[in-house]
Amino acid sequence: MMNVKDLSFSYGTTKILDKVSFDADDNQIISILGPNGAGKTTLLKCICNIHDPEEGSVMIDGVNILDLKGREQAKNIAFVPQSAPVSRLSVFDSILMGRKPHIEWSATRSDIDKVSSVIDALGMSHLSLRYMDQISGGEFQKAQIARAIVQEPRVLVLDEPTNNLDISNQHTTMHMIEHAVRSRGVCTIMTMHDINLAVHYSDRFLFLKGGRAAAYGGVEVITEGLIRKVYGMHAEIVHHKGIPFVVPRDSSKYEHLADHEHPHDIHDHIHG
Repeated sequence: MMNVKDLSFSYGTTKILDKVSFDADDNQIISILGPNGAGKTTLLKCICNIHDPEEGSVMIDGVNILDLKGREQAKNIAFVPQSAPVSRLSVFDSILMGRKPHIEWSATRSDIDKVSSVIDALGMSHLSLRYMDQISGGEFQKAQIARAIVQEPRVLVLDEPTNNLDISNQHTTMHMIEHAVRSRGVCTIMTMHDINLAVHYSDRFLFLKGGRAAAYGGVEVITEGLIRKVYGMHAEIVHHKGIPFVVPRDSSKYEHLADHEHPHDIHDHIHG
């Protein structure tokens, strides 16, 4: 169980986060959504103590991880940034680095086996001996997530995990994250730009506006009023198989449809 309470952060005199609070259970995926500049990435970095919050707490099973240092913190929380420096390590060795918080003197057979298990589970065996600077962007992102998984954290934190990926790799990556969460009972917090991608894979949604929480909950919080409040745009919420899709109300994309073809009846045009 994770509980974020009243996190606040400023750059100089500029308030970036203002008392943001939410909670999350194990085995849940939480998407943080909002416009550019809303404070999404800053919130993640405060949760991971990369930024030092000026107030607030991040509790995991009753322990404030902001009070923990180094290895103990890394055993509880793993962070995957939008972009990471490319190394000359092999994919296997790069992923093995995720075991660092658990390694005393050198990697053990258990560490090696855990890395191999994750690589096999994610279908990356053919990449093991390739260098990180020789693989594609999608493969590199998978390797970063794999390294965080072998860290065996209680909470996995991802900043725009589908950034710069094509639609196929977006869904491949999200399926991988979902499988890792469900099979290991890990709580996952991630920032997303695409609401319609987030609703496919997330359990709950935190919407930020101007550094404050505008709404938090399941799909029921995604309403036309909320989209207007957070993004300043008019949109229609179209439901397909219980999943809401956000469709710009004035989108010219639907002008070619006959008058009787209301967006509520054109699921196939927007699905996927």
